[in-house]
Amino acid sequence: MFRIYGDESGKMNSNADRTSFCGYVANQSIWEAFSLNWDACRFKWGLPPIHMARITKPENKPDEWKNLKEKWGEAKWNTVIPVILGELQEIIRESRIACVGAVVDSQHFRELAAKDKLFKKAYKDPVHMAFHFFIMDAVDKVETVDKSSKIGVVVDNDKEFAMACYKQLESLKNMADFPNPFQQRFARIKERVQSMCFVNDASFPGIQAADMIAYEARRIMVERMTNPDATSDMYSDLTFMGIHQPRFLNVEVLDGLQATNPVTEETPDE
Repeated sequence: MFRIYGDESGKMNSNADRTSFCGYVANQSIWEAFSLNWDACRFKWGLPPIHMARITKPENKPDEWKNLKEKWGEAKWNTVIPVILGELQEIIRESRIACVGAVVDSQHFRELAAKDKLFKKAYKDPVHMAFHFFIMDAVDKVETVDKSSKIGVVVDNDKEFAMACYKQLESLKNMADFPNPFQQRFARIKERVQSMCFVNDASFPGIQAADMIAYEARRIMVERMTNPDATSDMYSDLTFMGIHQPRFLNVEVLDGLQATNPVTEETPDE
């Protein structure tokens, strides 16, 4: 059994200019080893579950991350946090997992959806679009080594977010039943992806790792608006020196997807 752990950055009901849904895929035995290493790192440093938004701005909300910064003090925090992030990056880099997902130019997505009802029908919103490619790319990566094992999807147990993911997965499977240019790809999803679980991220290191790449990939895409070559040591580690990167669905890519949209007037609504 293979598992895909995923998380988003850029809330689905916000007006964020960039939205990501990213994560990692591997077989279950690899995830068990990964989880041991991840939890050992948290144990060593006394860390709450990893949330990049909370680590970068702990003062924004009264929770465990804010309490930890107050306990350590500003100077210690600024010294220790880069070390901790480096260790977490190393755990990911040294694990036998593969990064999948996408970052969407949400602003341009909204412009296309406003004038093209079939594009809107196909991809619904930026989070749905990113999830679409998160699933498609994960199946592709699994098939490089295994063409028969079933695949399970694991996402954070946020009610609205979880239901959106469930509906999008069902819509991808349904596309296998109607003629379209990518019918065979959708058929593989219907055949291979057999479960979806909604979990508490505190108990599932794969979700916390997904949070890291979703956050950093979105940050890099924003930075590339003014610096096309932008990257970071963290992004390099999380993507295995760029071997497994999320897709960056910028203006040009979105325009191409609009032109090759598999949805027609005859495709049933969800």
